[in-house]
Amino acid sequence: MIWLAYFIFGFLVLRFLVTVLNLITRQWLRKSPVEDPESVTVSSPPLVSVLIPARNEQDKIGSLLNDLYDQDYKNLEIIVYDDLSEDNTARVVSDHIKKDSRIRLMEGSTLPSGWLGKNHGCHQLSLAAKGEYLLYLDADVRIKPSLIRDSLAHIQKYRLDLLSIFPKQDMNTLGEKITVPVMNWILIGLLPLILTRISPKPSLSAANGQFMLFKAGVYHISKFHKKVKENLAEDIEIFKTAKKMGLHTHTILSNGDISCRMYGSWNESLEGFSRNVPEFFGGHIWLAALFALITTLGFIPVILYLPLQLSLAFPALIMAQRIAILLLSRQPAVFNVLLAPLQQIAFCAMIITAINKRTRHALIWKGRNVYGSVLTPRMS
Repeated sequence: MIWLAYFIFGFLVLRFLVTVLNLITRQWLRKSPVEDPESVTVSSPPLVSVLIPARNEQDKIGSLLNDLYDQDYKNLEIIVYDDLSEDNTARVVSDHIKKDSRIRLMEGSTLPSGWLGKNHGCHQLSLAAKGEYLLYLDADVRIKPSLIRDSLAHIQKYRLDLLSIFPKQDMNTLGEKITVPVMNWILIGLLPLILTRISPKPSLSAANGQFMLFKAGVYHISKFHKKVKENLAEDIEIFKTAKKMGLHTHTILSNGDISCRMYGSWNESLEGFSRNVPEFFGGHIWLAALFALITTLGFIPVILYLPLQLSLAFPALIMAQRIAILLLSRQPAVFNVLLAPLQQIAFCAMIITAINKRTRHALIWKGRNVYGSVLTPRMS
């Protein structure tokens, strides 16, 4: 057991060092040094196709369309794919078209066999897009006026084919506050984000489908969403595919320029995260469960078998890592540290829910049985 205790302690030290590396390398979207918003390139500003798949988003999509109207980068076309919404999403978009002629509304079609809804919508959007860059945004994000300009400057500075950004997460209810921070706790503590750019290894991949910016030529050749049409975590799989193809990629964090309130309650968060938490571990539920076990109960062998100095250092390292992650995530540190035990319990609940949903093929999302649309759901 003493070797297990040393392994658990060493694993924590490793995760702490990864977090510190992310902090030192400042993996945020930076402000563009370009003074003229339209002069991101030396030639004429490229057309950016902003592509928004939307299903039942009447309460949120209007705010995003207003944010796009206020962007200081103006050479945009904005296409919304209404994926057979059961609410007034289409009407809200139509009202905004009267204000902004750059907006177009695509009517969704019946979901073909073997496709997931969002993947199909994103593919249909790509077929209609005319821009030199394709920017996929989720309908529930909020963006600051300089986001597109800054993102273009970043993708051009590093000659990227794909840039993905993890938005700053807004949380109002207690249920959100004990679930949503788990995402960045896993990501920032396990993956040096700079390696998503400088390393060609597909295993060093991360992405967030709420913001994915592609070079259009690369996307149209690869048809990424078609390649992953039945994948629940299409964003991560696309990023891995791009790396396997030798393309230049990068995933970074938001500095507040893009934000999102992902879920509105404990139940929504649990349902949503149970879809994709295993994908942070290569799609292997057993690996996610092992990580949950180590991070939840690992203190027991550490306290029982390690010297007092290391036993005392263990909780100090845990708190130091969480504070660093919260700083990187632009979240209030003190309150979240107090909620850390509840967040750990929430993480375990996500794993249990994911196992249960995958076993019963019973994941309902936005009125659809997700697994009912998949040819061969992953069970690894």
